Amino acid sequence: MKLEHRENIILYKVLNKEVVFEEYFCNLLRLDSFRRMFLKFISKKTSILNDLTIKYENFDTEIILEKAYGRADLFLEVNEKKFIFEIKNKIWTDLTPNQPEKYLKYLNNKNEHLFFLIPKGYKHKSEIIERWKDFNNIENQIFYWEDLVEEIKNTNLHLENLEINMFYEFCEYWFDLKIVEFEEEEMKLLKNKSIASMMEKLEEIIRNVSNRVGLNDNFATIGSMQTKVVGDYRVYFGIDYDIWKKNDFPLSILIQNHKKEYQEFELEIENIKLESIEYEETSISAKQFGYVVILDEEVGSIKYEKVVEKILNHVINQLKQT
Repeated sequence: MKLEHRENIILYKVLNKEVVFEEYFCNLLRLDSFRRMFLKFISKKTSILNDLTIKYENFDTEIILEKAYGRADLFLEVNEKKFIFEIKNKIWTDLTPNQPEKYLKYLNNKNEHLFFLIPKGYKHKSEIIERWKDFNNIENQIFYWEDLVEEIKNTNLHLENLEINMFYEFCEYWFDLKIVEFEEEEMKLLKNKSIASMMEKLEEIIRNVSNRVGLNDNFATIGSMQTKVVGDYRVYFGIDYDIWKKNDFPLSILIQNHKKEYQEFELEIENIKLESIEYEETSISAKQFGYVVILDEEVGSIKYEKVVEKILNHVINQLKQT
């Protein structure tokens, strides 16, 4: 599958930040067709907005709530009624103490006036539900970007308006929604049984090594990977297909730290070649993945698993000392 330059997306590396993403989304609500689509999308789970005449002027972003109740990402006020839309466009973004406790206090505990717009697989969803446990209809207040993008597609809004199409194309890339298409040569390769055998062996190496070094906390979100938390860091090991396509090596180790800025790690292991690359950010992968160890070593198949394990143990031990 051919990689396109900068994904050929106009808003590539523009809407990555949640605050920019939410501002652009709110701006789209200026368009009557987009706003109607969005309100209809909300009405599929709750009817609370149905009887209200909602204009673009009723929406605003980054509104500071009174009495230190926090800052609302997307705020709707109409007929003296107030609604908060909390926006997360990455699966790992942490919750603040306001989400949802202080928001609910600001709304006078009107649970149905608070909404979350999150990606499917958002890792703090269970925490949202736990904090909001006294409300029986939590799922009716949680909406998913992937479903909204599908709604845009089904209504053909992206074909009718350039600004909507730019947002749609970015979301397709960001939330990994593009339809997979095989080229002719790739279809031929699918019939090659040796590829299936090779993939089985790679997955077995990932399982074996992960079990021995303790990477099994079930947070595999990119490619086919196992993970482990080491202090402030999270180590990923396995197959990331983007890295494989760009660097020709199937197995990689990613080091992630969402609490700090991009940081490279000096890793040197005797007789083993390591290479660092920059990892692109999407909704499921952070820019802070900054340092990636590519397993580039010409060794026999029997030794390969041991080489991988040696590198992984070295990475984990060094992070423990960081």
